[in-house]
Amino acid sequence: MKATNACIPCMLFQAYNTAVQCTSDTRLQREILDEVMRRYTGVVLDRTPGEHSQVAFEVCRELTGVQDPYAEAKRASNEGAMALYPELSRRLADSADPLRDALLLAVAGNIIDLAIAKEYDLTTDIVRQIERGFDVAELEGFQAAAEAAQSILYLGDNAGEIVFDRLLIEALGPGRVTFVVKAGPIVNDAMPADAEQVGITEVCRVIDTGSNYFGFPWEHVSPAARDEFAAADMVISKGHANFETVTELGEEGDRVWYLLKVKCNEVARQVPATNGDVVLVSHKTLRERGMVG
Repeated sequence: MKATNACIPCMLFQAYNTAVQCTSDTRLQREILDEVMRRYTGVVLDRTPGEHSQVAFEVCRELTGVQDPYAEAKRASNEGAMALYPELSRRLADSADPLRDALLLAVAGNIIDLAIAKEYDLTTDIVRQIERGFDVAELEGFQAAAEAAQSILYLGDNAGEIVFDRLLIEALGPGRVTFVVKAGPIVNDAMPADAEQVGITEVCRVIDTGSNYFGFPWEHVSPAARDEFAAADMVISKGHANFETVTELGEEGDRVWYLLKVKCNEVARQVPATNGDVVLVSHKTLRERGMVG
């Protein structure tokens, strides 16, 4: 999906949140915001929101020298989520439908997005999401695709959240799953060290995108990552940024399943859904409706 005018305030809010993480100097924070606004002024919105958002974080790095301002927050998110892992794992073991519940846990973990909303109650929101279920879901189609797939590529999203991805990977059968993280820091997106911290590296194969771009923008990920995508029987695309970028693909994206909590009206229109909905939908369905690709 392409960015719209409605994306610009969100990009600026991301810039502010990251500036605050980088420095407590309010004058420098304002300098960052001024420079971000200067670079956005008049920009042609011909790319995805994630790609345009890179500007905010590049400016923060340039003006403060801080390369990974969310490093400590990511470690804390991983630790907090791992504290819930034993009980959630037991819950899935006792579930009458462990795959559905694992999907709900994974999407419930998608609330952890420090660039957009710093305040959340992890335990409360996880419980609410399980009780609520999906708002838009192609569960039978997903299950059929998962049963037939010999190889599954799982595009991860945020640190902390990846603990819940681990539960879904275990439910799917980790021997056929390859988990994808970012090669370098971008907000609180998961990197190889995060996958190691939460034990995903012990469960399945882990690779990186070869870049620190949001999502999985085809032009900005490595040839090796593109080859992995092309070779997979099934792709699970987790979260907003992956949705924003992977939906740019045409028929080659038909093996993709989007799993996310909708956090803005622009993404809601693409599904279609309502802001706040939790969604499991295939790229093929959205393409045939004329919504993507």
